[in-house]
Amino acid sequence: MGTYVRTQTIDHAIGETGTFRLGVRSGDVRLRAIEGLEAHLRATFEITAASEADADRLFDEVQMRVLRRDGELVVNEHEDTHTVGSMIGRLFGAGEHYELTIDADLPAAAKLQLTAVSSDVEGAGFTGEQRYRTVSGDLRLTDLAGSVQLETVSGDASLQASSELAAQVQTVSGDVSVTAPLLRSLRANTVSGDAEIEGELDSSGDFKVETVSGDFVLRLVGNATIEVHGLSTDVHSELDHRLEGQVDRRRVIIGSGGARLLFNSMSGDVDVRRPRRINARAKAEEPVPDSQLDVLRALERGEIDVDEATRRLGGR
Repeated sequence: MGTYVRTQTIDHAIGETGTFRLGVRSGDVRLRAIEGLEAHLRATFEITAASEADADRLFDEVQMRVLRRDGELVVNEHEDTHTVGSMIGRLFGAGEHYELTIDADLPAAAKLQLTAVSSDVEGAGFTGEQRYRTVSGDLRLTDLAGSVQLETVSGDASLQASSELAAQVQTVSGDVSVTAPLLRSLRANTVSGDAEIEGELDSSGDFKVETVSGDFVLRLVGNATIEVHGLSTDVHSELDHRLEGQVDRRRVIIGSGGARLLFNSMSGDVDVRRPRRINARAKAEEPVPDSQLDVLRALERGEIDVDEATRRLGGR
């Protein structure tokens, strides 16, 4: 048996806010936002076969199915590709089989829908309506904005936004992390996984986190009121706060109260902490002050006057 690489390339103009749907039954997926109107997808098949001819035959059988419509591109892995024979080959290292990797470049504001099984998924830069459904694989999204709906089973999920974000997250047996400068709304539901949220909560937004046995960490920017419902739930906060209510219905008030978040759990705990990533990002974006030598050299070259030099040196 040898290894042969075959590539399928798919291009289609969907427009700035067109629809892209992708279904993958195995293999890793990398999604990247780009400028422009076209969607570009490259499917790479690493095929194990006895010969070039056998690899070509298998490639013909397993290529992605493609549907092009006006403003829409639909791409799915062939349903019959993972036969009993190929699965036995995977288990025992024999027989014809393949490994699949998907790379897709899409308009940033496209409507994105992904369904993936046994796949790790990475995405970056998307700002439109996004929906992800994954089973048995991790999901990592960065530089996000817009709205995200996520359903995942047996996998961790990480969402990092660079602008305002509205998120709906449902996980079974997996942890979830959501970071955004401002969360417009959030609905998070986990069964046995933990949830960690970081950012400022919009005072007019709807926020609800539910777990069965998972803990909830809120790294809060600004003010909030957390309604805690749970008999076996412990509440901790490293931020200044007031605690009101009874054991099964408590209210944690941070600062002036602000946005309201409901936390519901059978046995999960609540921990309110200081922000970590948001503060680090804001600090990195702060302008670096001029050194005294730089200011004096600029003054000498006539690029600034005495008043400006005095201001930069902190003399006013």
